[in-house]
This record gives sequence, C-alpha cells and structure tokens, in this order.
Amino acid sequence: MIEKIQKVFFLLVTAIALNGITLACSIQSPSTSSNPGKAENVYKQGLEKAKKGEFQGALENFNEAVQLNPEYAEAYNNRGNTSFALGQQQEAIQDYTQALKLNPELARAYYNRGYAYYRLDQMAEAIKDYNRSLELNPDYLPAYGNRAIVRSQLGDEQGAIEDYTQVIKLQPDLPQVYYNRGAARSRLGDKQEAIEDLQKAAQLFSQQDNKIGYQKTQEFLSKLKK
Repeated sequence: MIEKIQKVFFLLVTAIALNGITLACSIQSPSTSSNPGKAENVYKQGLEKAKKGEFQGALENFNEAVQLNPEYAEAYNNRGNTSFALGQQQEAIQDYTQALKLNPELARAYYNRGYAYYRLDQMAEAIKDYNRSLELNPDYLPAYGNRAIVRSQLGDEQGAIEDYTQVIKLQPDLPQVYYNRGAARSRLGDKQEAIEDLQKAAQLFSQQDNKIGYQKTQEFLSKLKK
C-alpha cells in the first residue's frame, strides 16, 4: 500500500496545491474579443480571488472572461481549476478540454485534466494526459511525480521509479520523492537501494524540520532492516 506521504505530495501545481490554489500566472492576450482589455482585467481579478481561496467569486470572474472572449484558453483552464477546487471534477474536465481545443500546446491544461481524471479513478486517461503534458514540457516536474503515483497504483513500479528519478534530477531536495522511490524499490525487492533512498529522505526531512515525515521514514527503515 502506498504511504500517505506519497498520495498527498504531488497535486495540481497550476491549480490545486496542498496550501490551496496557485493558479497559473501567465496571461495570454485574448486572440479575438469585442473587449479584450476587459476580458483580461476580469481574468486577473479571478486569479487574485482564487489565490485568496475565494473560489465562488473567482468562478464568476472566469465565467465573465470567457463570455467576453470565448477563445481565451487560459480563462477556461483556470475556470477548470476553480471548479476542481469546488469539487466539480466533471465541470473542470470540460473546461480543460475546451482550453486544449483552443490551445493544444497548453501543457498545464493536460496536466490539470490528468489529475482530475486521476481523482475520478480514470487511470488510463490520466496517464495519457500526463504523457502529453511531458511531451510538450519535458521538464514539468509535477507531471513526472503524479504519473509515478498512477504507475505505482497500476503495478508499474519500475515506471514509477523512472519518474521519481527524473523528479530528483530536476529537484534533488524533495524528501517525499526519495521516500516514494524507496517504497517502490522495496516493493520490487531492491532492499539496499530502498534503504539508501529512505535514509536520504530521512536526512532531508530532518533538515527541513518535518517531524512527521522523518518519523514515518524511520519507521519504514526499521521494518526494512529487520
């Protein structure tokens, strides 16, 4: 069973994070609109409200933005993020899909939709979207992390390990990733490599003063060393 640390680590980076909503900051100028300046201003207001956790107000702003400019891909993407924050996964998926129709190169919309599919237990669709997100942005760390979790849950521990390794190359100071990779390696019977990963995780948890993470890692290490 995957430990809880793994399940809560990677969430929607351009949408939902552990501490709330952190919506994409890049704003694309509307390509067609009767009032592009107003659409962009309303969109910015929605971003600010979402960052404060005022999701219903943000949703109203994003609704207005897409009414003013029906081809505003970022507005659909972030309306999807806000719907997700309100627990409306299907509505979020519809908005991500619309954003991708308007801008097929929007890597974070694939990522966001992939996470929404994951939350709906549609693992195959989640994998497809994570794959496409990484094709468009090979350095998109959260997509590797979340794809690793899905792969592990589907029994592809080796694939998960490869994704965790890629995350570590991109950002080597994340103790949760060493923990997750160690757990995957332990399930494959690679005891020594699992211990090395968990020791690194414990070191980083300690340095970052994460007492719960450190304790859980030490408990896991004790079991492996028996």
